[in-house]
Amino acid sequence: MKSIKLASLYFLLAYIIGTIISFAAYYFNLDRVWWIFFVVIAAIFGYFFYLYLKNTECDLENSLKETSLLIVFWILVSLLLDGIIYIVVIPLMYNYNPRWIFFTEQPLWFFVDYIMIIIVGYISRYIYLKK
Repeated sequence: MKSIKLASLYFLLAYIIGTIISFAAYYFNLDRVWWIFFVVIAAIFGYFFYLYLKNTECDLENSLKETSLLIVFWILVSLLLDGIIYIVVIPLMYNYNPRWIFFTEQPLWFFVDYIMIIIVGYISRYIYLKK
């Protein structure tokens, strides 16, 4: 990967913005959670994918490899942060024991965000190459 620092920064920005928007949507209007997730958060992640490719000045020959590495990196970091936040931090905030079986308790829709990262990553690469 050309810049692990930039990849980490852009992921964290997208993750934080996406998490804030998700929680706000959940608490203020549950009917719009899915729309916000599949459109707004996907666009946020797509924008940061695009910025990464643009700011690392990725050329045509290396763009597929770089995009694929970035996708894998973001999925792994997302799993790690989801694990830390939902298994350890939130339960401890409410004086519960960590939920080590958190991922096994989730319905399949929970894992759609990882698929979204793959799709949005390649769409962002396509947009980057068109410009």
